[in-house]
Parts: sequence; C-alpha cells; structure tokens
Amino acid sequence: MLNQKQLGGAAVPFVMKYTIVPRYLPAPSLRRPNLPLDPCRFMVAHDTGNPGSTASANVSYYTSTANDMSSSAHLFVDDKEILECIPFLTGPPEKAYHVVYNVTTDNERYGADANDAAGAVELCYGGGINLNEAYSRYVWVMAYACYTYGLHPLTDIAGHYMLDPARRTDPLEPLRQLGKSFDDFLQDVAKELRDSTLPENTNELTAEDANKMIAFLSAAYYATKDPAARAEFHRLANELRRISGQPAE
Repeated sequence: MLNQKQLGGAAVPFVMKYTIVPRYLPAPSLRRPNLPLDPCRFMVAHDTGNPGSTASANVSYYTSTANDMSSSAHLFVDDKEILECIPFLTGPPEKAYHVVYNVTTDNERYGADANDAAGAVELCYGGGINLNEAYSRYVWVMAYACYTYGLHPLTDIAGHYMLDPARRTDPLEPLRQLGKSFDDFLQDVAKELRDSTLPENTNELTAEDANKMIAFLSAAYYATKDPAARAEFHRLANELRRISGQPAE
C-alpha cells in the first residue's frame, strides 16, 4: 500500500509497510483535551518505562484513566501493533501532553513547547515483546511522521531525555538493549525515510504483479541448493515487496 503527498507539485509516495490503527481516547478528557496541534515542528521519542506492557495494554490503561491525569502520547508501538490514541497520523492532529511545560529545552531547540507542536511516540519493550520487531515499527512510524510533516530525522527528533534530563531517560534503555545509541536511532529513521519514499518517477508496481514475479523467483529459489543464490532470490523478492508496498518476509 502506498500513501502520497504533494512535494513541489509532484506526488511522492510513501510505502505503508505497517497499519496504524486508531484507538482514540475519550474526548474531551484530561488525557485528550481535544485541542488542535500547532503546526508540527518536531517529534519526541519516548519509551513506556514499563517493561512488558504492550501497546494495547497502554491504550486500555489510558482509556480507563482518561480523566484521572493529563499525561499522554499520540502513538504506542510494540512488536504487533502501532496504535494511535490521540489523532496525529490518522486524523486531524491534536495536542498530547507528553513533556512537562516547565522545561525550556524544547523552546530553546525548536521555539515551541512539545505539547503544543510535537508528536509523541512511545516504544513498548520487555517481557514477551520482541524488541527488534517493535523497533522496526517504531523507526518506520517515526519516518512516516517526518514524511507527513516535512521534518528531518537528524534534526527534528528529540529524545524525551534531551528535553527533561533531570527526570527522564527515555528512550535510552530499549536502545541500549538493542546495542544502539540515540544517534544510531536517528540514522535508522533517516534510512527508513529514504527507503520508504519512492522516487518521483517510479511507476507504482501493484502487489498482484509483484507477487507474480515473486512466484518465478520462488521457483528459482527451490531449484537451487546454493545458499548465496537463495539469499539473492530472497533479497530480490523482498525488494519487489517493498516497491509494491508489501511487508518483507
């Protein structure tokens, strides 16, 4: 599946590898005040800080406590789902309260408060969550947010720990578990944005046509015992899936 927007008068498509599922919180409520987001200036990378808690469990908790407190986020990501609980990528963007107002780092870096002008994405990790799979979705949705709002991954994504260093460390712990730094994460998002944004002149390859070609590659794959040849057939099949907007296998 492809999504596309107009850039300089030309339609530039983005490969929708994953589905973003809207599960909006009640509104208006403390967690979802139902206020329009100012023009999105940057993204904030969070983690839940609650190992083993899934995206669905977090959204369910936020729903049941919608009027108990104001802290929130736009999206929760685990190894199975990308759930949006405050509109940001699946509806007209609204404010989420994910960074305290009395810190000034966001204003110094971006000239705006994160709650008013930034998207918030929470990475779920630990317990039975496959962190590599969750991270792939986390990177992808960050790249899609950058695509949607015209942001640059290397300059327009901040970690929560950067904005509120006295109180927060996210998302450093799951990155540490992956053997990655925050800079590595930014580079991964930048690469995903490049890989998921097709050139302007690329003719869309339908999934139907791609799967017909993959069938021929599959026949060649099973006809050889050479590991290198099999690896190349597999790579080519996944490249066809990528171009046609299908997930890799």
